[in-house]
Amino acid sequence: MKRLYTLFLLLACGYAGAPATAQDHFLFTARDLPQSMLYNPAMRPSRGFVTIPLFGSLTAGFDNSFSYDKVIDKNADGVKYLDTRGLLDATKGKDLTLMRFNLDLVNTGFFVGPKDYMGVSLRARAHMATSMPEGLFGMILDNPINEYKTFDVSMTPNAIGWVELGVSYTRDIDENWRVGGRLKYVNGLMSVQSTGMDVTVRKEYDRYTVTGDYALRGGNVDFSTGGGLFEDLLSNLSSNPGFAFDLGATYRSNDKRLNVAFSVTDLGAVFWNKKNSSVIRTHSEGRTYDFYGVDGLGGLIDGTTSIGHVLDSAYTDLSRTLRADTTAGSFAQMLPTTFQAAADYALGPYMRHHVSAGFVGMIPYHGKLHYAISAGYAYRTLTGTWQLMANYTYKSNNPVNVGLGVVMNTGKFQLYLAMDNIIPAFTLTGARGTNVSLGLNFFTSRSREFRSCDRRASRKAARYYSR
Repeated sequence: MKRLYTLFLLLACGYAGAPATAQDHFLFTARDLPQSMLYNPAMRPSRGFVTIPLFGSLTAGFDNSFSYDKVIDKNADGVKYLDTRGLLDATKGKDLTLMRFNLDLVNTGFFVGPKDYMGVSLRARAHMATSMPEGLFGMILDNPINEYKTFDVSMTPNAIGWVELGVSYTRDIDENWRVGGRLKYVNGLMSVQSTGMDVTVRKEYDRYTVTGDYALRGGNVDFSTGGGLFEDLLSNLSSNPGFAFDLGATYRSNDKRLNVAFSVTDLGAVFWNKKNSSVIRTHSEGRTYDFYGVDGLGGLIDGTTSIGHVLDSAYTDLSRTLRADTTAGSFAQMLPTTFQAAADYALGPYMRHHVSAGFVGMIPYHGKLHYAISAGYAYRTLTGTWQLMANYTYKSNNPVNVGLGVVMNTGKFQLYLAMDNIIPAFTLTGARGTNVSLGLNFFTSRSREFRSCDRRASRKAARYYSR
Protein backbone atom coordinates (compact mmCIF):
# COMPACT_ATOMS: atom_id res chain seq x y z
CA MET A 1 0.00 0.00 0.00
CA LYS A 2 2.85 2.33 0.77
CA ARG A 3 4.18 1.86 -2.75
CA LEU A 4 0.83 2.85 -4.26
CA TYR A 5 0.57 5.96 -2.12
CA THR A 6 4.09 6.97 -3.16
CA LEU A 7 3.25 6.49 -6.84
CA PHE A 8 0.06 8.55 -6.54
CA LEU A 9 1.88 11.32 -4.69
CA LEU A 10 4.63 11.56 -7.28
CA LEU A 11 2.22 11.54 -10.21
CA ALA A 12 0.24 14.27 -8.46
CA CYS A 13 3.36 16.43 -8.55
CA GLY A 14 3.07 16.49 -12.29
CA TYR A 15 -0.45 17.95 -12.08
CA ALA A 16 0.03 20.24 -9.12
CA GLY A 17 1.45 23.02 -11.25
CA ALA A 18 -1.62 23.11 -13.43
CA PRO A 19 5.17 23.39 -14.76
CA ALA A 20 8.28 25.67 -15.37
CA THR A 21 7.59 27.53 -18.42
CA ALA A 22 9.61 29.33 -21.00
CA GLN A 23 11.86 31.91 -19.39
CA ASP A 24 10.85 35.51 -18.81
CA HIS A 25 11.28 37.68 -21.94
CA PHE A 26 12.03 40.73 -19.78
CA LEU A 27 15.31 39.18 -18.65
CA PHE A 28 16.59 39.45 -22.23
CA THR A 29 15.45 43.03 -22.88
CA ALA A 30 16.35 44.71 -19.57
CA ARG A 31 19.74 46.44 -19.46
CA ASP A 32 22.34 46.07 -16.72
CA LEU A 33 20.28 43.46 -14.86
CA PRO A 34 22.27 40.74 -13.01
CA GLN A 35 19.38 38.25 -13.27
CA SER A 36 19.72 38.29 -17.07
CA MET A 37 23.12 36.66 -16.67
CA LEU A 38 21.50 33.50 -15.28
CA TYR A 39 19.73 32.90 -18.60
CA ASN A 40 22.49 34.15 -20.86
CA PRO A 41 25.98 34.26 -19.27
CA ALA A 42 27.11 36.79 -21.90
CA MET A 43 24.64 39.38 -20.57
CA ARG A 44 26.76 40.48 -17.65
CA PRO A 45 26.03 43.84 -15.99
CA SER A 46 28.38 46.80 -16.30
CA ARG A 47 29.30 46.64 -12.59
CA GLY A 48 30.12 44.12 -9.93
CA PHE A 49 27.09 43.07 -7.91
CA VAL A 50 25.73 40.93 -5.13
CA THR A 51 22.12 39.80 -4.77
CA ILE A 52 20.53 39.83 -1.34
CA PRO A 53 20.98 36.22 -0.14
CA LEU A 54 18.02 33.79 0.13
CA PHE A 55 15.18 36.12 -0.93
CA GLY A 56 16.85 38.63 -3.27
CA SER A 57 16.26 36.78 -6.53
CA LEU A 58 13.53 34.30 -7.39
CA THR A 59 11.29 33.19 -10.23
CA ALA A 60 8.07 31.23 -9.88
CA GLY A 61 5.48 30.35 -12.47
CA PHE A 62 2.95 27.93 -13.88
CA ASP A 63 1.38 27.24 -17.25
CA ASN A 64 -1.68 25.20 -18.04
CA SER A 65 -3.70 24.48 -21.16
CA PHE A 66 -6.98 25.74 -19.74
CA SER A 67 -8.25 28.11 -17.08
CA TYR A 68 -10.75 27.60 -14.27
CA ASP A 69 -13.39 29.60 -16.15
CA LYS A 70 -13.13 27.27 -19.16
CA VAL A 71 -14.27 24.21 -17.20
CA ILE A 72 -16.42 25.64 -14.39
CA ASP A 73 -19.69 27.33 -15.31
CA LYS A 74 -22.86 28.57 -13.58
CA ASN A 75 -26.46 27.67 -14.25
CA ALA A 76 -29.41 30.07 -14.21
CA ASP A 77 -29.58 29.84 -10.42
CA GLY A 78 -25.92 30.75 -10.01
CA VAL A 79 -24.88 27.25 -8.98
CA LYS A 80 -21.44 26.24 -10.24
CA TYR A 81 -20.99 23.01 -12.18
CA LEU A 82 -18.30 21.24 -14.17
CA ASP A 83 -18.55 21.94 -17.89
CA THR A 84 -17.60 18.49 -19.12
CA ARG A 85 -17.56 19.47 -22.78
CA GLY A 86 -15.31 22.43 -22.04
CA LEU A 87 -12.93 20.19 -20.08
CA LEU A 88 -12.80 17.61 -22.87
CA ASP A 89 -12.10 20.28 -25.50
CA ALA A 90 -9.42 21.90 -23.33
CA THR A 91 -7.50 18.66 -22.78
CA LYS A 92 -7.41 17.42 -26.36
CA GLY A 93 -3.97 16.84 -27.85
CA LYS A 94 -2.19 15.82 -24.62
CA ASP A 95 -1.23 19.41 -23.96
CA LEU A 96 1.08 20.69 -21.27
CA THR A 97 0.82 21.45 -17.59
CA LEU A 98 3.98 23.01 -16.21
CA MET A 99 5.42 24.62 -13.08
CA ARG A 100 8.82 25.98 -12.12
CA PHE A 101 10.57 27.59 -9.17
CA ASN A 102 14.06 29.09 -8.98
CA LEU A 103 15.52 30.57 -5.79
CA ASP A 104 18.99 32.14 -5.80
CA LEU A 105 20.69 31.43 -2.48
CA VAL A 106 23.87 33.24 -3.57
CA ASN A 107 24.44 35.28 -6.72
CA THR A 108 27.38 37.62 -7.26
CA GLY A 109 29.58 38.89 -10.09
CA PHE A 110 32.77 40.92 -10.49
CA PHE A 111 35.38 42.04 -13.02
CA VAL A 112 38.67 40.16 -13.15
CA GLY A 113 40.09 42.27 -15.99
CA PRO A 114 39.11 45.10 -18.34
CA LYS A 115 37.25 42.65 -20.60
CA ASP A 116 36.75 39.71 -18.28
CA TYR A 117 33.89 39.12 -15.85
CA MET A 118 33.11 36.22 -13.52
CA GLY A 119 30.01 35.20 -11.60
CA VAL A 120 29.19 32.70 -8.86
CA SER A 121 25.68 31.43 -8.14
CA LEU A 122 24.11 28.87 -5.82
CA ARG A 123 20.50 28.08 -6.70
CA ALA A 124 17.66 25.80 -5.60
CA ARG A 125 15.40 24.81 -8.48
CA ALA A 126 12.32 22.72 -9.21
CA HIS A 127 10.66 21.74 -12.49
CA MET A 128 7.45 19.73 -12.85
CA ALA A 129 5.77 19.01 -16.16
CA THR A 130 3.59 16.39 -17.80
CA SER A 131 1.36 15.72 -20.74
CA MET A 132 -2.30 15.19 -19.93
CA PRO A 133 -3.97 11.76 -20.10
CA GLU A 134 -6.72 13.14 -22.33
CA GLY A 135 -8.63 9.87 -22.47
CA LEU A 136 -9.02 9.77 -18.69
CA PHE A 137 -11.45 12.69 -18.68
CA GLY A 138 -13.38 11.18 -21.55
CA MET A 139 -13.62 7.84 -19.76
CA ILE A 140 -15.03 9.54 -16.65
CA LEU A 141 -17.15 12.30 -18.19
CA ASP A 142 -18.05 11.23 -21.74
CA ASN A 143 -18.77 7.53 -21.56
CA PRO A 144 -22.33 6.61 -22.64
CA ILE A 145 -23.37 3.20 -21.38
CA ASN A 146 -24.47 2.02 -24.82
CA GLU A 147 -21.21 2.87 -26.63
CA TYR A 148 -17.92 0.97 -26.73
CA LYS A 149 -14.84 3.17 -26.88
CA THR A 150 -11.08 3.08 -26.47
CA PHE A 151 -9.52 5.74 -24.24
CA ASP A 152 -5.87 6.78 -24.36
CA VAL A 153 -4.71 7.53 -20.80
CA SER A 154 -1.02 7.87 -21.61
CA MET A 155 1.13 10.56 -20.02
CA THR A 156 4.78 11.62 -19.76
CA PRO A 157 5.59 12.98 -16.29
CA ASN A 158 8.87 14.77 -15.64
CA ALA A 159 9.44 16.24 -12.18
CA ILE A 160 12.85 17.09 -10.79
CA GLY A 161 14.27 19.17 -7.96
CA TRP A 162 17.95 20.05 -7.67
CA VAL A 163 20.52 22.49 -6.33
CA GLU A 164 23.31 23.83 -8.49
CA LEU A 165 26.58 25.68 -7.96
CA GLY A 166 27.59 27.64 -11.05
CA VAL A 167 30.72 29.56 -12.03
CA SER A 168 30.47 31.78 -15.11
CA TYR A 169 32.99 33.60 -17.25
CA THR A 170 32.22 36.41 -19.72
CA ARG A 171 34.65 37.83 -22.28
CA ASP A 172 34.36 40.95 -24.44
CA ILE A 173 35.70 39.93 -27.86
CA ASP A 174 35.46 43.49 -29.22
CA GLU A 175 33.01 46.38 -29.09
CA ASN A 176 30.40 44.30 -30.92
CA TRP A 177 30.66 40.74 -29.61
CA ARG A 178 30.58 39.26 -26.13
CA VAL A 179 30.52 35.57 -25.20
CA GLY A 180 29.94 33.77 -21.93
CA GLY A 181 29.66 30.35 -20.38
CA ARG A 182 28.71 28.82 -17.06
CA LEU A 183 29.80 25.46 -15.68
CA LYS A 184 27.40 24.04 -13.08
CA TYR A 185 27.84 21.27 -10.57
CA VAL A 186 24.42 19.78 -9.81
CA ASN A 187 23.03 17.69 -6.96
CA GLY A 188 19.66 16.03 -7.47
CA LEU A 189 17.10 16.14 -4.66
CA MET A 190 14.15 14.15 -6.00
CA SER A 191 12.65 13.18 -9.34
CA VAL A 192 9.99 11.11 -11.04
CA GLN A 193 10.37 10.74 -14.77
CA SER A 194 9.16 8.64 -17.67
CA THR A 195 9.82 8.54 -21.39
CA GLY A 196 6.27 7.34 -21.86
CA MET A 197 3.44 5.67 -19.96
CA ASP A 198 1.53 4.27 -22.94
CA VAL A 199 -1.72 2.82 -21.62
CA THR A 200 -5.12 2.46 -23.29
CA VAL A 201 -8.44 1.44 -21.79
CA ARG A 202 -11.06 -0.32 -23.94
CA LYS A 203 -14.65 -0.22 -22.76
CA GLU A 204 -16.48 -3.51 -23.25
CA TYR A 205 -20.02 -4.59 -22.33
CA ASP A 206 -19.19 -5.73 -18.81
CA ARG A 207 -15.58 -4.66 -18.24
CA TYR A 208 -12.71 -2.34 -19.01
CA THR A 209 -9.71 -3.90 -20.76
CA VAL A 210 -6.38 -2.26 -19.94
CA THR A 211 -3.39 -2.71 -22.27
CA GLY A 212 0.01 -1.11 -22.66
CA ASP A 213 3.39 -0.72 -21.01
CA TYR A 214 5.05 1.92 -18.92
CA ALA A 215 8.33 2.72 -17.22
CA LEU A 216 8.58 5.12 -14.33
CA ARG A 217 11.91 6.13 -12.78
CA GLY A 218 12.30 7.63 -9.33
CA GLY A 219 15.39 9.54 -8.32
CA ASN A 220 15.91 9.47 -4.55
CA VAL A 221 12.65 7.50 -4.35
CA ASP A 222 12.19 3.84 -3.46
CA PHE A 223 8.94 2.76 -5.13
CA SER A 224 9.02 -0.63 -3.46
CA THR A 225 8.70 0.74 0.08
CA GLY A 226 7.80 4.40 -0.35
CA GLY A 227 10.90 5.44 1.57
CA GLY A 228 13.34 8.15 0.60
CA LEU A 229 10.69 10.59 -0.56
CA PHE A 230 11.22 13.36 1.98
CA GLU A 231 13.11 12.07 4.97
CA ASP A 232 16.23 11.15 2.98
CA LEU A 233 16.52 14.28 0.83
CA LEU A 234 19.13 15.96 3.00
CA SER A 235 21.01 12.79 3.88
CA ASN A 236 21.33 11.91 0.17
CA LEU A 237 22.14 15.43 -1.00
CA SER A 238 25.60 14.50 -2.26
CA SER A 239 24.64 11.08 -3.64
CA ASN A 240 23.17 12.25 -6.95
CA PRO A 241 25.71 14.45 -8.74
CA GLY A 242 25.42 15.99 -12.16
CA PHE A 243 26.87 18.57 -14.50
CA ALA A 244 25.38 21.20 -16.79
CA PHE A 245 26.44 24.07 -19.04
CA ASP A 246 25.03 27.44 -20.01
CA LEU A 247 26.36 29.11 -23.17
CA GLY A 248 25.54 32.53 -24.57
CA ALA A 249 26.60 35.35 -26.86
CA THR A 250 25.52 38.93 -27.55
CA TYR A 251 26.06 41.26 -30.51
CA ARG A 252 25.81 45.04 -30.57
CA SER A 253 25.85 47.12 -33.74
CA ASN A 254 28.35 49.92 -34.25
CA ASP A 255 25.69 52.59 -33.72
CA LYS A 256 24.71 50.89 -30.41
CA ARG A 257 21.04 50.64 -31.42
CA LEU A 258 20.70 46.97 -32.28
CA ASN A 259 21.32 44.33 -29.59
CA VAL A 260 20.98 40.60 -30.25
CA ALA A 261 21.34 37.80 -27.69
CA PHE A 262 21.10 34.03 -27.96
CA SER A 263 21.85 31.25 -25.49
CA VAL A 264 21.23 27.68 -24.36
CA THR A 265 20.87 26.85 -20.68
CA ASP A 266 20.66 23.73 -18.52
CA LEU A 267 22.41 21.52 -21.03
CA GLY A 268 23.30 18.61 -18.76
CA ALA A 269 22.03 15.79 -16.57
CA VAL A 270 21.71 14.42 -13.04
CA PHE A 271 23.08 10.92 -12.38
CA TRP A 272 20.84 9.25 -9.81
CA ASN A 273 22.50 6.80 -7.47
CA LYS A 274 21.40 3.16 -7.57
CA LYS A 275 21.37 2.91 -3.77
CA ASN A 276 18.49 5.34 -3.36
CA SER A 277 16.70 5.25 -6.73
CA SER A 278 14.26 2.80 -8.31
CA VAL A 279 12.45 1.92 -11.53
CA ILE A 280 9.00 0.46 -12.18
CA ARG A 281 8.88 -1.23 -15.58
CA THR A 282 6.25 -3.49 -17.16
CA HIS A 283 6.81 -6.40 -19.54
CA SER A 284 3.24 -7.10 -20.64
CA GLU A 285 4.08 -8.65 -24.04
CA GLY A 286 0.55 -7.87 -25.17
CA ARG A 287 -1.24 -9.10 -22.02
CA THR A 288 -4.46 -7.35 -21.04
CA TYR A 289 -5.98 -6.64 -17.66
CA ASP A 290 -9.76 -7.00 -17.37
CA PHE A 291 -11.23 -4.64 -14.80
CA TYR A 292 -14.78 -5.54 -13.72
CA GLY A 293 -15.14 -2.84 -11.11
CA VAL A 294 -13.98 -2.21 -7.59
CA ASP A 295 -14.34 -5.17 -5.25
CA GLY A 296 -15.15 -4.83 -1.60
CA LEU A 297 -17.74 -2.03 -1.80
CA GLY A 298 -19.73 -3.76 0.91
CA GLY A 299 -16.69 -3.64 3.16
CA LEU A 300 -16.32 0.09 2.51
CA ILE A 301 -19.93 0.61 3.53
CA ASP A 302 -19.79 -1.39 6.74
CA GLY A 303 -16.26 -0.23 7.62
CA THR A 304 -14.51 -3.63 7.47
CA THR A 305 -12.09 -2.46 4.76
CA SER A 306 -10.51 0.81 3.61
CA ILE A 307 -10.39 2.63 0.30
CA GLY A 308 -6.61 2.21 0.39
CA HIS A 309 -6.93 -1.56 0.58
CA VAL A 310 -9.43 -1.60 -2.30
CA LEU A 311 -7.22 0.55 -4.55
CA ASP A 312 -4.10 -1.36 -3.62
CA SER A 313 -5.79 -4.63 -4.56
CA ALA A 314 -6.70 -3.31 -8.03
CA TYR A 315 -3.21 -1.86 -8.50
CA THR A 316 -1.58 -5.14 -7.46
CA ASP A 317 -3.72 -7.12 -9.92
CA LEU A 318 -2.88 -4.68 -12.72
CA SER A 319 0.85 -4.86 -11.94
CA ARG A 320 0.82 -8.65 -11.90
CA THR A 321 -1.02 -8.86 -15.20
CA LEU A 322 1.27 -6.38 -16.97
CA ARG A 323 4.28 -7.99 -15.24
CA ALA A 324 5.53 -4.86 -13.49
CA ASP A 325 8.93 -5.11 -11.81
CA THR A 326 10.20 -2.65 -9.21
CA THR A 327 13.97 -2.66 -8.98
CA ALA A 328 16.73 -0.47 -7.64
CA GLY A 329 18.60 1.18 -10.46
CA SER A 330 20.77 4.14 -11.35
CA PHE A 331 19.90 6.32 -14.31
CA ALA A 332 20.73 9.65 -15.93
CA GLN A 333 18.07 12.33 -16.25
CA MET A 334 18.46 15.31 -18.55
CA LEU A 335 17.68 18.74 -17.18
CA PRO A 336 14.91 20.73 -18.94
CA THR A 337 17.10 22.40 -21.57
CA THR A 338 16.05 25.86 -22.76
CA PHE A 339 16.97 27.79 -25.93
CA GLN A 340 16.66 31.58 -26.13
CA ALA A 341 17.07 34.26 -28.79
CA ALA A 342 16.14 37.95 -28.55
CA ALA A 343 16.72 41.21 -30.41
CA ASP A 344 16.28 44.81 -29.24
CA TYR A 345 16.34 48.01 -31.31
CA ALA A 346 16.62 51.53 -29.87
CA LEU A 347 14.69 54.47 -31.31
CA GLY A 348 15.15 58.21 -30.89
CA PRO A 349 18.24 60.41 -30.48
CA TYR A 350 18.94 59.23 -26.94
CA MET A 351 17.77 55.64 -27.43
CA ARG A 352 15.09 55.88 -24.76
CA HIS A 353 12.46 53.90 -26.69
CA HIS A 354 13.14 50.24 -27.44
CA VAL A 355 11.23 47.61 -29.39
CA SER A 356 12.12 43.95 -29.04
CA ALA A 357 11.26 40.43 -30.12
CA GLY A 358 12.23 37.10 -28.62
CA PHE A 359 11.88 33.35 -28.83
CA VAL A 360 12.21 30.83 -26.00
CA GLY A 361 11.93 27.07 -26.42
CA MET A 362 11.98 24.45 -23.67
CA ILE A 363 11.93 20.67 -23.56
CA PRO A 364 9.69 20.17 -20.49
CA TYR A 365 9.36 16.39 -20.89
CA HIS A 366 10.34 13.65 -23.33
CA GLY A 367 9.18 14.39 -26.88
CA LYS A 368 7.69 17.84 -26.18
CA LEU A 369 8.75 21.34 -27.27
CA HIS A 370 7.12 24.19 -25.39
CA TYR A 371 7.82 27.59 -26.93
CA ALA A 372 7.00 31.26 -26.46
CA ILE A 373 7.28 34.15 -28.95
CA SER A 374 7.32 37.68 -27.54
CA ALA A 375 7.16 41.25 -28.82
CA GLY A 376 7.83 44.10 -26.43
CA TYR A 377 8.38 47.79 -25.78
CA ALA A 378 10.61 49.43 -23.18
CA TYR A 379 11.10 53.02 -22.08
CA ARG A 380 14.37 53.88 -20.39
CA THR A 381 14.99 57.20 -18.75
CA LEU A 382 18.07 59.11 -19.82
CA THR A 383 19.61 58.91 -16.35
CA GLY A 384 19.07 55.14 -16.17
CA THR A 385 16.94 55.32 -13.02
CA TRP A 386 13.91 53.60 -14.58
CA GLN A 387 13.23 50.94 -17.16
CA LEU A 388 9.52 50.41 -17.84
CA MET A 389 8.68 47.37 -19.96
CA ALA A 390 5.62 45.78 -21.53
CA ASN A 391 5.25 42.83 -23.86
CA TYR A 392 2.88 40.41 -25.52
CA THR A 393 3.74 36.70 -25.54
CA TYR A 394 2.28 33.85 -27.55
CA LYS A 395 2.87 30.46 -25.93
CA SER A 396 2.32 27.09 -27.52
CA ASN A 397 -0.42 26.28 -24.99
CA ASN A 398 -1.66 29.82 -24.26
CA PRO A 399 -2.02 32.47 -27.00
CA VAL A 400 -2.72 35.56 -24.87
CA ASN A 401 -0.17 36.86 -22.34
CA VAL A 402 0.33 40.56 -21.60
CA GLY A 403 3.21 41.30 -19.27
CA LEU A 404 4.64 44.29 -17.37
CA GLY A 405 8.06 44.81 -15.83
CA VAL A 406 10.07 47.51 -14.08
CA VAL A 407 13.73 48.03 -13.18
CA MET A 408 14.66 50.79 -10.72
CA ASN A 409 18.23 51.90 -10.09
CA THR A 410 18.98 54.17 -7.11
CA GLY A 411 22.73 54.49 -6.97
CA LYS A 412 24.07 51.16 -5.75
CA PHE A 413 20.67 49.50 -5.22
CA GLN A 414 18.54 47.92 -7.95
CA LEU A 415 14.99 46.53 -7.85
CA TYR A 416 13.56 44.30 -10.56
CA LEU A 417 9.96 43.09 -10.69
CA ALA A 418 8.13 41.54 -13.65
CA MET A 419 5.09 39.44 -14.48
CA ASP A 420 4.81 37.98 -17.97
CA ASN A 421 1.01 37.69 -17.72
CA ILE A 422 -0.94 40.24 -15.67
CA ILE A 423 -4.33 38.56 -16.20
CA PRO A 424 -4.19 36.76 -12.80
CA ALA A 425 -3.94 40.16 -11.09
CA PHE A 426 -7.43 40.97 -12.39
CA THR A 427 -9.08 37.57 -12.75
CA LEU A 428 -7.28 34.59 -11.27
CA THR A 429 -9.97 32.19 -12.48
CA GLY A 430 -9.43 33.30 -16.08
CA ALA A 431 -5.68 32.76 -16.11
CA ARG A 432 -3.91 29.86 -17.76
CA GLY A 433 -0.60 30.76 -16.21
CA THR A 434 1.87 33.42 -15.23
CA ASN A 435 5.51 33.85 -14.25
CA VAL A 436 6.70 36.30 -11.60
CA SER A 437 10.33 37.39 -11.21
CA LEU A 438 11.93 39.43 -8.42
CA GLY A 439 15.45 40.79 -8.07
CA LEU A 440 17.08 42.85 -5.29
CA ASN A 441 20.68 43.72 -6.14
CA PHE A 442 23.53 45.81 -4.77
CA PHE A 443 26.27 47.05 -7.08
CA THR A 444 29.76 46.81 -5.64
CA SER A 445 31.81 48.71 -8.25
CA ARG A 446 31.58 51.48 -10.81
CA SER A 447 30.32 50.96 -14.33
CA ARG A 448 32.88 50.02 -16.98
CA GLU A 449 32.01 51.29 -20.43
CA PHE A 450 33.42 51.64 -23.91
CA ARG A 451 35.11 54.96 -24.51
CA SER A 452 33.95 55.01 -28.13
CA CYS A 453 30.42 55.42 -26.92
CA ASP A 454 31.36 58.73 -25.22
CA ARG A 455 32.25 60.20 -28.58
CA ARG A 456 28.92 59.26 -30.16
CA ALA A 457 26.38 60.29 -27.56
CA SER A 458 25.91 62.61 -24.69
CA ARG A 459 27.64 61.82 -21.43
CA LYS A 460 24.38 60.79 -19.77
CA ALA A 461 23.38 58.48 -22.58
CA ALA A 462 26.84 56.92 -22.66
CA ARG A 463 26.81 56.30 -18.93
CA TYR A 464 23.56 54.37 -19.18
CA TYR A 465 23.50 52.71 -22.57
CA SER A 466 27.07 51.45 -22.72
CA ARG A 467 27.53 47.86 -21.71
